[in-house]
Amino acid sequence: MGNLSKPAILFCMRYPDDQGFVWKTIALTRDLIASHLKTFNCFIAFPVLTGKPAHVFRNMTPVELDCYGTAVGQKKEITRFVKDNSVAAIVYMSALPSTLDMKFLRSLGVMTINTENDSFDRSKTDSILLQSVKFLLRSVGKRGIHDLHIANATSQGDWLRRHAKIPSSHLAVIPNGVDCTYYQPSRKNVFEAPDAEHRRIICVGQARVEKRIEWIIRAAAKVFSQPEFLDVSFVYIGDGPMLPSWVSLANDLRLNERFIFAGRKSDLLGDYQSAFLMVHAAERESFGLAVVEAMACALPVVACRAAGPSETICHGETGTLVDIDDEEGFRLAIERYLRNPDLAKRHGNAGRQRAIEKFSISRQAEDMARVIEGKLQQSRHLQGRSLS
Repeated sequence: MGNLSKPAILFCMRYPDDQGFVWKTIALTRDLIASHLKTFNCFIAFPVLTGKPAHVFRNMTPVELDCYGTAVGQKKEITRFVKDNSVAAIVYMSALPSTLDMKFLRSLGVMTINTENDSFDRSKTDSILLQSVKFLLRSVGKRGIHDLHIANATSQGDWLRRHAKIPSSHLAVIPNGVDCTYYQPSRKNVFEAPDAEHRRIICVGQARVEKRIEWIIRAAAKVFSQPEFLDVSFVYIGDGPMLPSWVSLANDLRLNERFIFAGRKSDLLGDYQSAFLMVHAAERESFGLAVVEAMACALPVVACRAAGPSETICHGETGTLVDIDDEEGFRLAIERYLRNPDLAKRHGNAGRQRAIEKFSISRQAEDMARVIEGKLQQSRHLQGRSLS
């Protein structure tokens, strides 16, 4: 279990260790963070260890522990682990304080930190009374909040301040990153093959309502109806509760094998490298890791102006942003790239350069390690615990 003379940091994941392309990137990020936290033993907790992890950890020890649980037995397991390993902080992922037993966690003497990975509605507002209650509880009483909230984008940080009333003393903004040394274009440049057998348009995301894959299915139907696009196909990667209805829609529109439902995958590199264009119709997106992974692979991106894509995509330079409710504009943007492969190539190459410069996973990990360690150094949670 590590050197017990050092305090520990326990990172938490919501799902079993074999799940999903997004969680694989988040797991890698935590592994890189741990590489910078030399004065701590670092663990990462999954509710289930499957024996076939999506990511093999180098700098932290995986453990089977459900840190999101609030049942009596789960609390006993958390308590035992915290005491046995001298845990100073628990780093959650997408854990609203209202979903945890914060009184119990405080009783353990640990700091709680949350990396904010959930999407949010930028238009949501509260009454003045509710805003006042939130302000009093969180800014004055320091209740209903973690010791530190780490936003994954500037717009998310603004939303947490404005809507959730998270005080600045409990908030840090560190944009997400991707591994641009792994996610990169293939040696074969599809843009330089005008006689290629097909051009594939890729869309990636969990099958949830806000992802709006139905937009992409309807766009595909109109694209397929045009003779000039006989070489075009679409592929959706992901699964979840909305998948059956989307498959049904595609069947109703008779898209057949030209719209492929590829299911859940843990590695998308080959899919990005074989694609012509990335499309992302989500109406809510706090960051959008798949968008930036695609950019790193030199794909232009068509996306709606949700919070995350509005920060990661440079409209007219690395891709095209359309208004949240402009479904026709979304389709027309796709067709514009199909009709202009040179434009697609320019925007794709510019997108890779932007990903390298702005959204490096190495930069993200260094920044998060510094913020976490700094917060712990300031806190009472390390009193009497050696950092040497």
